Formats: sequence, structure tokens, C-alpha cells
Amino acid sequence: MKILFVCSGNTGRSPMAQFVMQKLIADAGLSEKISVSSAASKPTEGGILHQGIAAKLGMEKIPFSGHIAHTITPEDYAASDLIICMDSGNVEQVKAICGDPDKKISMLLDKDIPWDKNAFNTTYNDILRGCKALLEKIA
Repeated sequence: MKILFVCSGNTGRSPMAQFVMQKLIADAGLSEKISVSSAASKPTEGGILHQGIAAKLGMEKIPFSGHIAHTITPEDYAASDLIICMDSGNVEQVKAICGDPDKKISMLLDKDIPWDKNAFNTTYNDILRGCKALLEKIA
């Protein structure tokens, strides 16, 4: 199974979800069965992980490395089993780029995940909760 997380610029929430989910998958011994990546819903290329997101991942002992932002493409849609967006705006933007003929696009939670600049605690907690629930659902 291939999961693609999406946020607006692919430098914050979606890579955070990618790295959190990769850790949860590894801890569950499912790395051979589930792969995870991330992309942007708005035009962006080459951005790196936001320093505040990197700091929060480091504090939580979530491994991360070598992230380079890119915009979702129809090819990404075709290659993914699930496309998980961080907010409702991302859902609409991804549908505008790729359509959703296979009904792969959904949100991580039933609410928008905030861009929380206050040490990213709310962002991290929401993403962790959503990723745990997603892994439980697909495992």
C-alpha cells in the first residue's frame, strides 16, 4: 500500500505526517507492506522541511531526512492507494489537479489540521492521532 500525504507547500504538515507515519509503520513491523511519501497541493518545487517542524520531529524522536518539496501530479495520484490531505482546501486543490475518479482522496482528520507556529504541538498531536487511527484502519 502506498500513502501520499498532502498539504499546501509540502514543507510542514504533510512531511510531518509522512515521517510520523513512517515511524509508526516501522514500529509495527509493516515497512515492507506500506510506503509513505508527501506532496504539495499548490505549485512548489525544491522547498525543504520547515525548521520548526524539523525541531518538533527531533524533540519527539521521529527520524527524518532529505525532504525536498514537490507538487502532486496525476502520476502521483495513479501511483498512490490513499491520498490524505491536511485540510479541506488541500482536498479541493488536489481534486483540481488530479480529479478523484478512484475516490482515493480524504482528510487525515474530520477537521483541518492547523499550521501551529507555537512549537507545532497542536499540529503534531493532531497528526499523531490521525496517523495512529489510519494505521489501525489499514493494518
